[in-house]
Amino acid sequence: MSLLKRPVILASGSPYRAQILREAGVAFTVQVSNVDEDLHPIDKPEPYCRTLAARKAMAVVPNVPRECIVIAADTVCAIGDEIIGKPRDPADAQRMIERACAIGMQRVITGVCVADANDLTTISFTVTSLVDMKPASKEAIAAYVASGDPMGKCGALSIETGGDFVQAWKGSYANIMGLPIERLIPVLLRLDV
Repeated sequence: MSLLKRPVILASGSPYRAQILREAGVAFTVQVSNVDEDLHPIDKPEPYCRTLAARKAMAVVPNVPRECIVIAADTVCAIGDEIIGKPRDPADAQRMIERACAIGMQRVITGVCVADANDLTTISFTVTSLVDMKPASKEAIAAYVASGDPMGKCGALSIETGGDFVQAWKGSYANIMGLPIERLIPVLLRLDV
């Protein structure tokens, strides 16, 4: 049984986002938006994520039944106002992790857009968590990169598998995984009428 009465569409192929929704008791189906994520950000990280999440949601809404609620999200890492996206290749992943470990702190920001397919009401927000990185050797980072895990992950790091590089984190752990469920559930309940 689902927490919500209305059908929910997750506009993401992320297994982490799906896991978070399942664990929260939300039944859903997946419909990936296929929106180009390789934008050249000219904005600060928070509005950039929120805008991209809205684009993903609006790409899916026309293709679903009107009774659906669509959830879309975009997660980036940021050092200052510089957006750190997904690595292009293993060398880029190595560089990203080395830099984050040397600087010591980065923000993980998720923009979320929830859209009501019936009346096109949208609710968008961002959540930011802090990740304090440990110093790490080039060899340790290279071994992690060789595992393939950093590819496709913002900042080239998954907190679930790259924990050896994380000293501490502050804020929402679910946000660091890619979906701030604590903030999302009240929004879903508000639209579930």
